[in-house]
Amino acid sequence: MPAGGLVPTTKAIAQPLCWSLTLLASWIACSLPAVGQPATDAPTTDASTRMKVGVSHTPPFAIETSTDSGSDWDGIGVHLWREVAEELDIQYEWQTPHPAEAEQQVDFTQSYYISSLGIAQTRRQSLLDTVGSVLSPRFLWICLWLSGLLLIVGVIVWLFERGPNEEMFDSKPRSGIWDSFWWAGVTMTTIGYGDKAPISVGGRIVALLWMLVAMGIIASLTATITSVLTQDQSSQLTQFADLKVIKVGSIEGSSAAEALKQQQISFQPVKTPTDGLNAVDQGQLNAFVYDAALLRYLNKKSFKNRLAVQSTGLQARRYVFAMTEDSPMSETISAQVLQEQSESDWQSLLKRFLPEP
Repeated sequence: MPAGGLVPTTKAIAQPLCWSLTLLASWIACSLPAVGQPATDAPTTDASTRMKVGVSHTPPFAIETSTDSGSDWDGIGVHLWREVAEELDIQYEWQTPHPAEAEQQVDFTQSYYISSLGIAQTRRQSLLDTVGSVLSPRFLWICLWLSGLLLIVGVIVWLFERGPNEEMFDSKPRSGIWDSFWWAGVTMTTIGYGDKAPISVGGRIVALLWMLVAMGIIASLTATITSVLTQDQSSQLTQFADLKVIKVGSIEGSSAAEALKQQQISFQPVKTPTDGLNAVDQGQLNAFVYDAALLRYLNKKSFKNRLAVQSTGLQARRYVFAMTEDSPMSETISAQVLQEQSESDWQSLLKRFLPEP
């Protein structure tokens, strides 16, 4: 099971740390007392039993910030660990672990966040996009279909009105049908200029039926035309199959890139997630695929939520705290993680770093 979060940083921790990094690209590390020291369920404040908590800059779970006194740490996992440590009276210190220090087995605590692959696209629609929508086959077909319907209704009304109501509906076919076509359009949109109105019994019956039918047509067409003109495709793309017809980017060697390859979707490689989002923002890419949690965080922090990030639900990743194997603290910390997630401020913490799409 993919894991990410706190991982031991004492001498016995190298392989699990690398494994965690490979699968999740996010981790924070935590250790039991130094090797050779007895493990207890209630850590003491003695310096020899202080837990060393290794941490690496992997937003939004561990974020390194600069202060006047040096560097500090922020992020979802960091905040959660601080709460857990305070409640369990765990004394600890931050430490940057070396990738070569690890053992082959670790225990995982209760997961505190589940993410998946996400798709980032632009929210904005340029003038050219709007013009393209107006000239799209779908919009032109709607206009053609609607014009044909108005013409049919107009001709029927004109046949009834051309004699008794020649002043409003000219008896000459060319001008008379145009008059009735205009009347049918005005009636359907409920604008009702009042410049033309049927007076014959047949004309009024057709007009009444047309008004009833037009109410339903307008309700349907308004939604359809609006979706065509203002469609934000970024809010629609949540399936990989939709990516086959657009220009996509991802990071070579990442799990997102592997998923794209499995679906036989070609993509343009970029170096970093920020580079990918920049390419989308500047119109060089139509979409960028990577971890949804990181994309949402970067979108808020660096792009002022200009982009839309949607989760695909694919390749779910569980972020956890990883302890040394058979650690007596694993169950205690897992229970405290569950307790912290039930607190009212947990959702506020998530929204702070991971805004809603």
